[in-house]
Amino acid sequence: MIIASITFLLLIILLIPMIRWRNRGGEVLAPRMVAFFFLIVTTIPYLFTISKNNYIIYPLILSKIGVNNLNQSIAYFAFILVIGSFSLLLGLKFSLIERLSIFPVIARIENGKRYLFAFFVTFGLGLLGYMLFLKQVGGFSSLVANLNIRTQLTAGNGYLMSFTTTLLIMSVVCYICSFRFKKTLLKYLFLILLVLCVAFILSTFGGRKQTLQLVAFCIISWHYGVKRFKRIPLKIWLLVPFLLVYIIVIPILRNPAGVEYYMNTPGALTKEIGNNIGELTQQISYVDNYLLVLNHFSLNNIWFGRSFIDLLYAPIPSSIFPNKPPSDEGVYLQTILQNWYMEVKPSMPFSQLYPSSFPTETLGTMYMNFWIPGIILGMFLLGSIYKFSYHYMKRSNYNGFSIMVYCFIMLNFHLSNLRITQTLMSIIIVLFFFIILFPNKKMVR
Repeated sequence: MIIASITFLLLIILLIPMIRWRNRGGEVLAPRMVAFFFLIVTTIPYLFTISKNNYIIYPLILSKIGVNNLNQSIAYFAFILVIGSFSLLLGLKFSLIERLSIFPVIARIENGKRYLFAFFVTFGLGLLGYMLFLKQVGGFSSLVANLNIRTQLTAGNGYLMSFTTTLLIMSVVCYICSFRFKKTLLKYLFLILLVLCVAFILSTFGGRKQTLQLVAFCIISWHYGVKRFKRIPLKIWLLVPFLLVYIIVIPILRNPAGVEYYMNTPGALTKEIGNNIGELTQQISYVDNYLLVLNHFSLNNIWFGRSFIDLLYAPIPSSIFPNKPPSDEGVYLQTILQNWYMEVKPSMPFSQLYPSSFPTETLGTMYMNFWIPGIILGMFLLGSIYKFSYHYMKRSNYNGFSIMVYCFIMLNFHLSNLRITQTLMSIIIVLFFFIILFPNKKMVR
């Protein structure tokens, strides 16, 4: 009852900025709406699930916290999240960020034919990257049969996967932007096939985030690149049940039994889906990770920013630097969980750490490094960066490149090494191909 009450109060607090924004005529996919929507979706449903079943929390995390201390831990997490949300809102309201926008607007010649040409090039290169990836992992059949060990299977292919994913998503966005100049029934049908094709390819990587981001990219790109929504259309809401099933099914297919088992026994898949519906809220949430961070770190053992030093090693391949530290603080967090008595600190070689990750995002990373002041500063900076990307898109007259930058920032960026590396790499790839594929018009500030 206590956790349910805390969660309900937290829901009201997180809804207030969205309601006030819409009542003032704010647009539906502005940074405040997107940011607080994801805060709610990735937090509130899982907290309500915990209130009904404490034991849904990852067992090792629950044992570290202690069931008797869970109410106190959830209350402290809610307190931290409220502080972070307030700081995020202040960052989103930071008007000075508009005057500090020194990044030049890349004004290129855009037309329907140019966007279609860009689509063909990026989609073709994306497919080429995917085929090279399949060759590296032993072929398509080997990939789908071993989704349960995808981390080990895809080791060493991180840059190739990022390159492939970015180009495939860019191809979809370019195709959507071509609708700004011409719409036909045939193009609509091809867009559906294209999205399904790219979603299938991204799903074979074994994760769900890229595919869900693809859907979000499509919605945001259509809104800013083709036609604005006054409110979210009904046809988009109708996608929700399919996305929920997708979120449930992908982890099941990573079962050691493999895809082949469920193809031969479809009844088993149906049963597994039913059993996993209750775990859906956990699968889209980082609350477990945050609870572990808040439980383990205090003023006595915070890192004072040392984890960000690992960013300097991120561009160096591990084949050249065998003692390379992880580019993801979540590896440290997972190691802390699995080895309670091991001293874990930044810049340890990845080879000495647990080969898996609990992503920490801005909330976890800043708390691990700077405690509560880090939450205030980090979430304020995050909100300011969100606003900067939105303002940059407006200054760029909503061209294709600025829309993709906005999407990458809003949907993937956090003040953690993992997200900083991923987002910068994606933006650099998009910038390179945008400059190559679209003739120069002028450079303005």
